[in-house]
Amino acid sequence: MKTLLIFVYNFFLSLVYIVTFPYILFKRLTSKKEWDERFGNYRFDYSRDKESIWVHGASVGEITAASKLSLSIKKEFPNRRVIVSSMTITGRERAKRLMQRLDHFILLPFDFYPLISRGISKINPGTLILVETEIWPSMLYITKRRGTKVVLANGRISDGTYRRYLLLKPFISGLLGQIDLIFPKSYDEERKFLMLGVSQKKIKMLGSLKSDNSQPEAMSKEILNIPQDKKVVVAGSIRKGEEEIIIKVLKNLQKTFKNIYFVIAPRHLNRVGDIEIRLQKEDLIYRKRTENGVYKGENVLILDTIGELREVYSIANVAFVGGTLLPYGGHNLIEPAVFGVPILFGPHVNNTKKCAQELLEAKGGIIVKDEKELYDAISELLNHPEKSEQIGKNARDYLTGKEGVVENYLITFRNKGVL
Repeated sequence: MKTLLIFVYNFFLSLVYIVTFPYILFKRLTSKKEWDERFGNYRFDYSRDKESIWVHGASVGEITAASKLSLSIKKEFPNRRVIVSSMTITGRERAKRLMQRLDHFILLPFDFYPLISRGISKINPGTLILVETEIWPSMLYITKRRGTKVVLANGRISDGTYRRYLLLKPFISGLLGQIDLIFPKSYDEERKFLMLGVSQKKIKMLGSLKSDNSQPEAMSKEILNIPQDKKVVVAGSIRKGEEEIIIKVLKNLQKTFKNIYFVIAPRHLNRVGDIEIRLQKEDLIYRKRTENGVYKGENVLILDTIGELREVYSIANVAFVGGTLLPYGGHNLIEPAVFGVPILFGPHVNNTKKCAQELLEAKGGIIVKDEKELYDAISELLNHPEKSEQIGKNARDYLTGKEGVVENYLITFRNKGVL
């Protein structure tokens, strides 16, 4: 039955391949290295060598979550090869930045059987660690046929995906059955996996990897050419529709706080142009990080780089985490907490529900529902630095109580014979 389903799945993928062949051919000619990897043509071949440890995360967020675990595995097993893959170029570049000591950083091939099979053969994984929700049918089928141990770390299924999975439960249950061990990031996620037919014996709760990640190196205002006397608000992972709200709040805050300075970090860099247009309409002076220029009296720095947001939170007096004012599900609340920065976020936090709830209970974060509440919260924190400092301390203390997750992963991996 599994073989039949994989055949049907790949039959439809072959039709997609035929239809998109002209585009694929063009991309292979113009972006050779990237598309070689998409086709499983890596510049290494370990098919006849010792088995690798393979860690895969979809993009930047998943790669960041897996960084401390991956580095700890390499430290524990220095003679084992650790290869990290991502679906996106930004994820691969993030992995290179965070995990320089590891062996290879690659793009995942397309999940079409001949391509993913070629890539897996060259990686030669003895262990595959999937991060969060990377469930690819051909990938799982091939690795299990090879005898690879497969685990899902920091397991998470968004509410929307979960509802779709329930409609396809027999198929999804079969896919999840290919995974040897699942480590949900919360009890709510554990419930979803159980409802999708995963055996309780395969599930182990160890907590969220994001709450036990290595502290990044702190940024400085000097590096960013921001004057020392500026009160910095970092708006991170901002999504479409939130830019306008952030810019309006900044415009109003300037009337009270003459030394306020915003760092706006869009979740996706293709939004930079729209942010520039909105800033120009409001007559706000700005500078882009990639320009690397000196301070010119601007009010805003657009962080149009990949992989710097975590470090930039360290200079913030206040942090707002985006994807939360509008129904995107929210982004990483842990990153500003690492530096003891008070955290503001909106009500839409389905992707990070447990963390948001615990931060609120620890009085390390403040929920804001709209533009007015965001303005009021920032004003309150800037006007009362002692309150701001206490909330930031609460956020950092909350994280301190979460340490040890990675070590528990390693202990479990050893006990279960995963590594």
